[in-house]
This record gives sequence, structure tokens and C-alpha cells, in this order.
Amino acid sequence: MITLTPAERDIHRALRKLAQEGDPEKPGSACITYKGLGQVIDSEGRNSGMTRPPFRTMFPALGHVSMYEVEHGRPMLSALVVNQDTGTAGPGFAELARHLQFEVKDDEAFWRRELEEVVRFWSANDPVLVLDAAVDRVLDELKQVKTLLRKRSA
Repeated sequence: MITLTPAERDIHRALRKLAQEGDPEKPGSACITYKGLGQVIDSEGRNSGMTRPPFRTMFPALGHVSMYEVEHGRPMLSALVVNQDTGTAGPGFAELARHLQFEVKDDEAFWRRELEEVVRFWSANDPVLVLDAAVDRVLDELKQVKTLLRKRSA
């Protein structure tokens, strides 16, 4: 079970707020740059790895936040964070998705779908959806365990 650090919780809160306020018809409007996120979570610039390129501590923290979200049956929240020049997620986003066992054939298409899911999920502002996503994830894992146990006993 993943536990978020205080800095990761700050990132999670900031991204969740952006997603909740996002427009499902225009999910890109909920995006924030790495620099913008750094300024939101560390407005005084105390942690240069979070506030200035090359964002050495932000990237692993974003990955951890997305792993936490996937573990709880929700879309990858870090889809909201984009490169200032390209307006899209960096290559680490698709790499993390593959690590999390998502099928990623086209990096940008996957990111766009995940971005839409993040905004749709969080802007619904429905606590039942949040709970259902976590319960569904647990049930899926129990189903996998059950399948493995049956294979071993066969």
C-alpha cells in the first residue's frame, strides 16, 4: 500500500483541485506546467527540486502520486502536469503507465485519454465514485488472488 509523503500530499491536493474545477468538455484547461505546480506547492521556492528545472524531486513525486491513484482505482492524476513548451505530458508519463501495466501504443493518445478520465472523474465531485473506484480495485485484486489459488490447487 502506497503512502504519500507530505510533499506528495500537497501535489495530490493541488492536482485534485485542478481536476475538480476542470471542464470535462475541455480537459486541457485543467492542466498546469511543472513550474506552475512547483509555484503552487512551494510558493516560497524552498525546494528547488520542486520549483525549478530540471525538477529532480518533482518527477518522482508525481510518479508516486499517480501510482497511489492507480492503486486506489483512479486515473493517473499526474496527467494534468504538462511541459511548458509542448503543452503535453513528458515521456516519463507514458513510461510510468507502462510500468503500471497499462497498454500504451501511442504516448500522446494515451495521455489525452487519461487526462480526459482524470477531469471527468474528479469534476463529477461524487464521493461514491471515489469509494467505488477503490472498492473495485480491491475486488479486482481479490479476483486475481482467487484465480492464482485455483491454478495452484489444480
